[in-house]
Amino acid sequence: MARAQARAARYSKTPSPPQDRASVRGEELTGMKLYAAQEILAEVFGISLTEAEEMIKQRSRERTLWPESFSADDIGL
Repeated sequence: MARAQARAARYSKTPSPPQDRASVRGEELTGMKLYAAQEILAEVFGISLTEAEEMIKQRSRERTLWPESFSADDIGL
C-alpha cells in the first residue's frame, strides 16, 4: 500500500498541462492504462508485475465474444 501511495503522491505533485495530456496517442494511452492495471493487480495480490501481466494475458485468452444471435439448440429449447 505504501508503494501505491508513494506513486500517487509523485504523480499528483506535477500535473501535466492540458496540451501534454491531449497529445497522448490512443496506443500510448492504452499502454499506460495497461501498466496501471498491472501495478494495481500486483499491489492488491502481492505479486510481481510479470505475474500481473500473465493474469491479464490469461484473462484475455479466456474471454470469447458472444455470438451475434443464439439458435434454439444453444439455449436448450
